[in-house]
Amino acid sequence: MKSFFASALIIFSALGGAAAAAQSDVETRLQAAIEGFAAERIEDRQAPGLAIGVARGGEVLFIGGYGEADIEGAAPVTDETVFRIGSVTKQFTAAALLLLEEEGRLSLDDPLSAFFPDFPRADAVTVRQLLNHTSGIRNYTALDDFGPRASALDHDGETMVAYIAAADPLYDFDPGTGWRYSNSGYMLLGLIVEQVTGEPLGEHLQERLFDPLGMNDTRMDDGREIVPGRARGYDADEEAPTGFVNTAHISPSVAAGAGAMRSTPADLLVWTDALLGGRVLSAESLDAMLAPGTLSDGRMASSVRTAPEGGGPVSDYGLGIMTGERDGRRTIGHGGSINGFNASLIHYPDEQVTITLLVNTVGPASTGAPVLADAVFDALDASAPQ
Repeated sequence: MKSFFASALIIFSALGGAAAAAQSDVETRLQAAIEGFAAERIEDRQAPGLAIGVARGGEVLFIGGYGEADIEGAAPVTDETVFRIGSVTKQFTAAALLLLEEEGRLSLDDPLSAFFPDFPRADAVTVRQLLNHTSGIRNYTALDDFGPRASALDHDGETMVAYIAAADPLYDFDPGTGWRYSNSGYMLLGLIVEQVTGEPLGEHLQERLFDPLGMNDTRMDDGREIVPGRARGYDADEEAPTGFVNTAHISPSVAAGAGAMRSTPADLLVWTDALLGGRVLSAESLDAMLAPGTLSDGRMASSVRTAPEGGGPVSDYGLGIMTGERDGRRTIGHGGSINGFNASLIHYPDEQVTITLLVNTVGPASTGAPVLADAVFDALDASAPQ
């Protein structure tokens, strides 16, 4: 399968000869490492296409697209191809809540009952617990009757709240006593933003976050909208001639604040640099966002989390974003998965490196972020002055 490459490379005009040569070495090694990673996944039919972005110290080192964004239309992935990003959305929803708290329009310690008074046990759940997955509210996307027929239809917020509230049992544990990843919390959080602002979540995020940062290709997705360069999502199928079939449709209304956004590597690099550089939230709010969640008794929420398969340290979940360690390197970021798409956005604070991987399928290539990171760091380390 043919691969396609387009990159936003370092601008050398302001560099001297020796510096330019060093930067050129970084460029060459990085491009070769990433192309090797991408070619292996495409040739092995692990993905139709993928897009990769790398930045260091706020400077974009690489943006490239490989494979096919649309198999039927033979459209290649380019550096402008737009992908759904699934749960990477959560940090944007969390940032919106934190900005509203900065403005005094709500508190993270407000009870859920302040917004949904009829929701069962709403007095016992706080906004903060929804943000860090300690509310105990069952994950609606894991319910037995959450299937293709239900998720393909558009649903308004009232319907989604009623659907979540009807789960039996509704709570996996008493609020504040455990930790379990729950899209339900972020569905409710997105609706809280809408209540407080009087705006649809997508419009609010565009006004407060996307437009001010120049993230022109990032939006809450709408399947009806014509989006130039939009990637089509696929599922792997060994029986299909191409190795893939079109994924089942899912309405963005079903993902909403939990996972309905679309974006590009370039925009996600801009976002991470702005967020962690203190240009989105106050220092206090950013610290709160990155702080590991705690339980009502003061224990770290990570103390009750299951260790990852194969061992390794348990990551901490803050407010819409995770902190942890990968191969001895500290990490800040989040992954995302939604029908036909997978995304990874990881920042390495000690190295000041950000890596994003967007894939238009769910499968082996979707879990390739650690392999990609190894390739990137090997290239950067090999290019470092001795």
